[in-house]
Amino acid sequence: MDTVLIPTSPELTESDIQLLSSYAKQLGKARSLPRKAVRSGQNLSKKKGHGIELQEVRPYVASDEVRHMDWRVTARTGTPHTRVYTEDMEHRTCIICNLSKDAYFGTQTTFISSRLVQIAALIGWRHYQLRNPLGMITSIGHDAEVIPTITNWQAWSERLASLTQIINRPYGKASFSMPNQLKLKGTNVLILSDQLEIDDINRARLARLAQHNRVHWVSLEDTNTFLIPDGVYQFNSQDTTQQISQANRDIAQQRYLEQESHHQKLLSSIGITKLTFSVNDSPVSLVKTLLSMGVVH
Repeated sequence: MDTVLIPTSPELTESDIQLLSSYAKQLGKARSLPRKAVRSGQNLSKKKGHGIELQEVRPYVASDEVRHMDWRVTARTGTPHTRVYTEDMEHRTCIICNLSKDAYFGTQTTFISSRLVQIAALIGWRHYQLRNPLGMITSIGHDAEVIPTITNWQAWSERLASLTQIINRPYGKASFSMPNQLKLKGTNVLILSDQLEIDDINRARLARLAQHNRVHWVSLEDTNTFLIPDGVYQFNSQDTTQQISQANRDIAQQRYLEQESHHQKLLSSIGITKLTFSVNDSPVSLVKTLLSMGVVH
């Protein structure tokens, strides 16, 4: 068993985070997707050159520019297609990591909190190796940290490792939150979160963020959660117990499905794509999938 990717403990150390750097070198190439268009006159990214060579023709997505539409392929296939041109860009990314208390739980491989941190670490080390700027926003309870551009990678490793400590579980927030007035434009924003609740204030903040950036929300789910056998369970180092039965499993699953559906629709309405994966998938395979989709660079 590879203990770097499948740790023996859900609580990761700084060393665990740093060991993932070797796996970041093996992730392969990212799919090229155009940056999100905004109002005329606003520069979205720092270009090192001009991209005029046709890279591919692919199905049109909502963020594509109409002027790059391939009308011949569209007419032939009956489906909108767009032309993608190569550009030598400096890819700027910001990761927002926001965990609820439910993230500190898992039934088989590891906790959701640990797997999300591993994803963040792999993406971070990839940016470090490619020398692409990366920012990060993390929060543990009321302790929020905003790093516009990571320069101290040791402190960054320590911060990621601290997010996995189970002592944080009681301080997990009930709903998603992010700092106000984030000055991000033309940035690839990746939200790593298990949160399903978003209040009106943070919905408005997310809408502003999606207006000027390409935003994806990545979440993980543990399908075995609703298959736990009947019994009385107690979390480590906590006095409270939880009675599990078929009746409360069914109620919990129905509530989860309703929250998930509402959350998906809310994000879609403000221009954010949500992607949900299994917590039991390898973090390397998950990041490779994000690369193949063009979600990360």
